[in-house]
Amino acid sequence: MSEQMTLTDWRGNPYTVGTTVLYPRMSGRSCEICEGVVVDIWEAVYDRKLYKWVRANPDKLAHQAVTGRDREMRVKIQPNGRGSRDFYRSDSRAARDENGDYVYDDDGHMVFEKVDLKPVTLTIIENVTVLTS
Repeated sequence: MSEQMTLTDWRGNPYTVGTTVLYPRMSGRSCEICEGVVVDIWEAVYDRKLYKWVRANPDKLAHQAVTGRDREMRVKIQPNGRGSRDFYRSDSRAARDENGDYVYDDDGHMVFEKVDLKPVTLTIIENVTVLTS
C-alpha cells in the first residue's frame, strides 16, 4: 500500500484522508458549498495508449514521463449531506413501484426516497477548504 498523501488548501491548512472539508458544487449556473470527508487523494495521468485518465503508477516508466496538462491531483470526498443550499440533492430519488412506475401520494405529488450519498471526485482542488474548529 502506498503512503497517504497530504495536500494544502488555499488558506495553507493541510488535509489528508479523514479530514472534513468544504468544497464547491455546481448545477447549471447555481453554486453551493458542500461539506464532506476526504476518502482518497491520488495523482492521475492521461494514458494516451488507453485514451483515458488512470491512477499514476510510480513504477511505470510511461507514467513517470507524463507532465503538464496530462498530470493532475484528484481528491475523492464522501459528502455528509450538509450544504449551503438544498437544490438537486443527490441523497433522494423518485420512488418507483414493482412495475417501475413512479409512486405518487394521495395529493398527486411524486414520492421521493432517501438513498446513500455517492462520493464525488474533484479534479479542480484549488477551492477545497479545510473545516477547522
